[in-house]
Amino acid sequence: MSHNFAELINATTNARQRLKLLAVSHFLEGKSRTDIATFLKVSRRSVNIWIKAYLHSGLTGLEVKPRSGRPHRLTPEQLANIKQYVIDNAIKSEGGRLQGKDIKEYIETTFGVTYQKTNIYYLLNKLNLSWITTRSKHPKQSEEVQASFKKFQINTILKIPGHVHLKDVHIWFQDEARFGQRNATTRIWAEKGTRPRAIQQQQFEYAYLFGAVCINTGQTEALVMPYSNSEVMKVHLRLISDATPKGKHAVVIMDRASWHQSYLAEEFTNLTIIHLPPYSPELNPIEQVWHWMRDNEIANRCFDGYNDIVNKCCDAWNRFSEDKNRVISQCHRDWINLGT
Repeated sequence: MSHNFAELINATTNARQRLKLLAVSHFLEGKSRTDIATFLKVSRRSVNIWIKAYLHSGLTGLEVKPRSGRPHRLTPEQLANIKQYVIDNAIKSEGGRLQGKDIKEYIETTFGVTYQKTNIYYLLNKLNLSWITTRSKHPKQSEEVQASFKKFQINTILKIPGHVHLKDVHIWFQDEARFGQRNATTRIWAEKGTRPRAIQQQQFEYAYLFGAVCINTGQTEALVMPYSNSEVMKVHLRLISDATPKGKHAVVIMDRASWHQSYLAEEFTNLTIIHLPPYSPELNPIEQVWHWMRDNEIANRCFDGYNDIVNKCCDAWNRFSEDKNRVISQCHRDWINLGT
């Protein structure tokens, strides 16, 4: 029997299988069984069993057999039922959330099986369920309208000038956010058992950051202003228009804020505005950019005044924009593909 044990050892991801292969490999190299046991920190009896199995059956004798263990107290059908119950009732109709004691009671009532509360959470983990924060949505949000909007190729064809080919379209996402002295605090690394303090100002100066990203090129355009209105919006659109290469057409996706009017694009020959469905901020990836900036650059700090806010916002935006690959990967969406 001749085997390449080095390759076999590197290929396996099973720790016990690796130990068996290492033991046999050392044995074939002439090492004693006692030395092998000492080197691998296992008993000599285990080494004897592995070597005997290899000499008798080859590599087949070293295969790790699955351990049956104690049979599960619930059948696969019951486990699937519990998973569906948790998913359907995670948010209670009367308010609040599903807790471990509720799931424990459901299992006892429905299947007559009793679990300790700590084992309930272990069971949920085995069912591929995790304890996560929900994403908020407006009560008037319509999933049907969102699904229709995601037929983006059709919407784009209907909006852009007839002479513009889809391959010449650059998609931009645009939004604005307010940053100010009423800043946020975030999670940080700290020694266990401690809870560090971070200053949170009580003043109210702020600035508006208008930002836009192109998912085709990773290019960005932004400006910081003390207010937000149609005039500022027109200036921002001018930046996007000027940044669009000759022969290309910019489609700018934005929400339905009062200063995001379609007529603002009329003076630009290379730019079209497409509005997001009502109450659908999650369709705009710029929202994730704001979270990135707040968490990584803006949070946990004080601002001396308006000028300091402007400078810090510019620094944070430039930090985000310096990596075009990050811009594209963070802001691209599958439904935005125009199929060109």
